[in-house]
Amino acid sequence: MKQEEYSWLLITEKANSHYLDFSVNTNSLGIPDTLRENFSHLINVVSSYPDTNCVTLSAALAEKYKITPDSILCGNGADDLLYRLVFALKPNRALIIEPTYEEYDRALKLVNCNVYHYQLSPANQFELSRDVLAAITKDLDIIFLCNPNNPTGNIVRPQLLGEIIEKCQKENVFLVVDECFLEFIQDWETYTLKSKAAASSNLVVIDAFTKTYSLAGFRLGFCISGNDCLLENMKSQGQSYGVSVPAQFAGVCALMDKHYLTNTYAFLSVERSWLYSQLHALDIEVWPSQGNFLLFKTAYSNLQKELIKNNIKVRDCSQFYGLGPEYCRIAVRPHEENAKFIEVLRSILNQQNQNRM
Repeated sequence: MKQEEYSWLLITEKANSHYLDFSVNTNSLGIPDTLRENFSHLINVVSSYPDTNCVTLSAALAEKYKITPDSILCGNGADDLLYRLVFALKPNRALIIEPTYEEYDRALKLVNCNVYHYQLSPANQFELSRDVLAAITKDLDIIFLCNPNNPTGNIVRPQLLGEIIEKCQKENVFLVVDECFLEFIQDWETYTLKSKAAASSNLVVIDAFTKTYSLAGFRLGFCISGNDCLLENMKSQGQSYGVSVPAQFAGVCALMDKHYLTNTYAFLSVERSWLYSQLHALDIEVWPSQGNFLLFKTAYSNLQKELIKNNIKVRDCSQFYGLGPEYCRIAVRPHEENAKFIEVLRSILNQQNQNRM
């Protein structure tokens, strides 16, 4: 095959895809301009093995979050660090605050961990309350909390976060907080636990460039903890060259961009509000979100299939603990795509309502 005829999408999950994809909740602005502008320099360094300690990237992260570089461990995406953490600790009993990212449960089951679920209620807007403190007991080894939560988009109040940290310290329980969507919130510094994690032995924060900077294909994540032994153990739970040269390059370039997140907040404030209002106008139950996505519920469990017929993909939430096929999650996309989605959704709902008459 000639080079000019080759479709490079074939090496991605979007090979031969012709859908409007609302199922993947990466930043709709695409990769930062600083990465586009510097990409040609990557050619000069990809023939070398990567720095196994990610010194340059860790220094850039440390500067941003005002922590020490030795409290940072970089990995091949957030999932890589999640699995390394679980393999390093090998917990016997874990608590997951649900519904949330399914990979926590998958990783824990690989080490035969007994997983308990703290169920959030849609009647309470999926909001985490102080009731969770009673579920944090000394017989637990680890707790997973996603903040803001995926797929609900809820953020945990700073006061409650502080109380959870205190209870975990009292009961000697590891607390893992996933902040992969946190920087979609303009005042994320109010909520982040990164500084606390850097000074703590039983608090770990996991984050990634995947969602915030739309760098899914580079596979780049990092975690923060003051527990040196834990980080060293995590590092040993996998290959030495876990973070490629292109991934480290992309991360450093992304952190150099001074306008990307500002543009993200301006985009999200308009499009997320518009999507929410349009869904609400269709008499759909939809929940407010602090992320770059929205969770909604309809009376029809076959909605995803109908949307696929119209070349639109949404996230089927039936795989999330406590949710069913009547729940959907959609990413906030550019306005033209959002408008198309609402148009198609309105048509499907009108047709289904007519069929029920």
